[in-house]
Amino acid sequence: LSMMNCWFSCAPKNRHAADWNKYDDRLMKAAERGDVEKVSSILAKKGTNPGKLDVEGRSAFHVVASKGNLECLNAILMHGVDIATSDTAGRNALHLAAKYGHALCLQKLLQYNCPTEHVDLQGRTALHDAAMADCPSSIQLLCDHGASVNAKDVDGRTGRTPLVLATQMCRPTICQLLIDRGAEINSRDKQNRTALMLGCEYGCKDAVEVLLKNGADVSLLDALGHDCSYYARIGDNLDILTLLKTASENTNKGRELWKKGPSLQQRNLPYILDEVNMKSSQREHRNIQDLEIENEDLKDRLRKIQQEQRILL
Repeated sequence: LSMMNCWFSCAPKNRHAADWNKYDDRLMKAAERGDVEKVSSILAKKGTNPGKLDVEGRSAFHVVASKGNLECLNAILMHGVDIATSDTAGRNALHLAAKYGHALCLQKLLQYNCPTEHVDLQGRTALHDAAMADCPSSIQLLCDHGASVNAKDVDGRTGRTPLVLATQMCRPTICQLLIDRGAEINSRDKQNRTALMLGCEYGCKDAVEVLLKNGADVSLLDALGHDCSYYARIGDNLDILTLLKTASENTNKGRELWKKGPSLQQRNLPYILDEVNMKSSQREHRNIQDLEIENEDLKDRLRKIQQEQRILL
């Protein structure tokens, strides 16, 4: 019991919960309902802070971002709020708008310079949340505003990029979008696993197909010495195993052709040059022959004209 008391006494206290008042409570309830008129009227009262955290560690600002209520969000932003304020999970309003797929709210927050590089307690950025939420518009907006496409949740336990999380969540469209935006396709997590390995493990065939089409390396091994085929096998994913086999065969064929290609070209080059020279010579020869025939024709016509003139004379 004493240890439990110590744990509670040592736990970090919410710095705002102690001075939570009736106006804060009314603002929170209005934010949850999406009542923009009530939100605006409460904000007009002196000293109201929409970024103040309640006992659960969230603020009215965080609630409207989570719910995607653009009108209420506008009212709070115009009133004034610490744009970077975080909830108890370390998420700012941008994280929450991305997490729940509210692209319009996310766009508004970016216009107010809400930081894209901010990380939550798991070390994840808003782009990580957007990748898991399957919201292409949010991905585009965040990338357009400088979000790091290869950020790893290094403070968390995994060290995974948005691409790895999107693959894990079976989001093929998001995977392609992140790759188009410069995501490193063979980036590894803390266990040295790639997006392809996790896609195979979780049975995400469509995401695996996208990764393979974009050149994901099927031969890489993780920290335990396992390749992506191993993860496909333990999940009994026969379709994925077929995709991996085809990709591996194509890669091997490509390597063989690459090795053979230059030597074949070098061996064939003299023959190709001879053929070109021969065709050129043939064209020249044909041109000379044509001119000679034309010349003979002219001579014949001239002789005929001369004969006609002699007859007339």
